[in-house]
Amino acid sequence: MKIWIDGSGWNGRESKFAVVFEDGRIVQEATREKKTNNVMEYESLIKALESCKEGDEIFTDSQLLVGHVLGGWKVRKKHLLPYVQKAQKLVGEKKVKLTWVPREKNKAGKLFE
Repeated sequence: MKIWIDGSGWNGRESKFAVVFEDGRIVQEATREKKTNNVMEYESLIKALESCKEGDEIFTDSQLLVGHVLGGWKVRKKHLLPYVQKAQKLVGEKKVKLTWVPREKNKAGKLFE
């Protein structure tokens, strides 16, 4: 199954993320906590990973996410390390594919327009 994810950091009212499944299911969550865009991107990835099955493919427009989880990019912001470690563990266990797509091809991101 194909899954698209996106996160949006604090905008003065909320921080939020969305997960869009190929079968039409949509998961959206928002919080009044002031969280960064990268944290919300990771929260969307972890939500998708907890819900997916082996062999699924997750699409994100965050190069940072893909670089941290798959590409060996150094994690410079220490508050992201627990998210990176959890995502790497789940990607390995679930054997899913994580793929970068341009923003305009991210179905989850369209929910924030």
